[in-house]
Amino acid sequence: MTDPAQPQRWDVVVAGAGPAGLSVAAACAARGLSTVVLAPALRPWMHTYGLWADELTVAGTVYPTTLVRTGDGDRDLGRPYARLDNAAVHGAFLDQVRHGGGDTRTGSVVEVRDRTAVLADGTELSGTVVVDARGSGPGTAQQRAWGVRVTGPVEDVVPAGSALLMDWAALRDRADPQPPAFLYGMGLDDGSTLLEATSLAARPPVPLPQLRDRLHAHLAAHGLRTVGDPERVSIPLDAPAARTGAAPVGAAAGLVHPATGYSVATSLRLGPVVADAVLRGASATELRALVRSRRRRATLALLGLGRDVLIGLDEAQTDAFFRAFFTLPPRAWAAYLDVGSSPAAVAASMARVATALPPSGRRTLFAGVARALRP
Repeated sequence: MTDPAQPQRWDVVVAGAGPAGLSVAAACAARGLSTVVLAPALRPWMHTYGLWADELTVAGTVYPTTLVRTGDGDRDLGRPYARLDNAAVHGAFLDQVRHGGGDTRTGSVVEVRDRTAVLADGTELSGTVVVDARGSGPGTAQQRAWGVRVTGPVEDVVPAGSALLMDWAALRDRADPQPPAFLYGMGLDDGSTLLEATSLAARPPVPLPQLRDRLHAHLAAHGLRTVGDPERVSIPLDAPAARTGAAPVGAAAGLVHPATGYSVATSLRLGPVVADAVLRGASATELRALVRSRRRRATLALLGLGRDVLIGLDEAQTDAFFRAFFTLPPRAWAAYLDVGSSPAAVAASMARVATALPPSGRRTLFAGVARALRP
């Protein structure tokens, strides 16, 4: 509950308590800015968040081996992967907010105006800066996944100590072609293993029941048993940035990777950057320009082109694409997977993929580019 003696006008009002919102709120409170977080609930995040272990030093589990499996077999990427410890990170951020004198309010934000956030019950909270971290709209292209925890003989699927980033062979049925989907997986703290059937990008989105059925057929073939409730994932890949008087962050700022759906590392890195700018007196307009700089918008546009090319590939073509993609030097493919990369680095990675593909794959790729660029 809020102390009536606390100010009703804040330095920073944060609408949303996902990783992006809490990262900003914690960083602002730690800098002595009076901060309030508004969200429908303040429980730990439910979705599994993956990131590269070298992107951030945060609480989580690190997998020394990161595997990609295509028609050519297994490839160790040589870059450790990590899974965010949601409860630990969420709790640490809330502690920072509260120790910095900040507050939290439970309720749905229905409107964000210039320097004011309005809750469903009519309460208005004003701040020098309002940060919109409520996520994005639905978009027309989505990444979708159906995930389950499994027990049983899983070593052949996800070796111990490994994260399975992509397995393009596991869910493929050559007799009954389906939209491209890969298997994603990693061991969990309780000894079970998370396995997800994932559609990387599709427009319209692949129905979740279709992914569920493909995953369950694979589990049955390997003698794996599910435990607990499934995890359902739908990530918009082409939703525009929020257009309000607030400063958007995270998915509301359009910072979801257009071709992979990744965003958590970007969101967590931006928290201190945004807080430092607020401390310097930046306005919402200036914060928007900081978060969505011209450089970043150019990078997102190139990655969006890559997404639209991938959407046009069938299962065999997608497998061939990732066979070529992960033969690039790690610096090249890593640049493509990071929305913080420069446009030049992303363009160079795209050119190198085209060179690495066989002639038939190169023709398919160029046809996809032409199709994506067609008015």
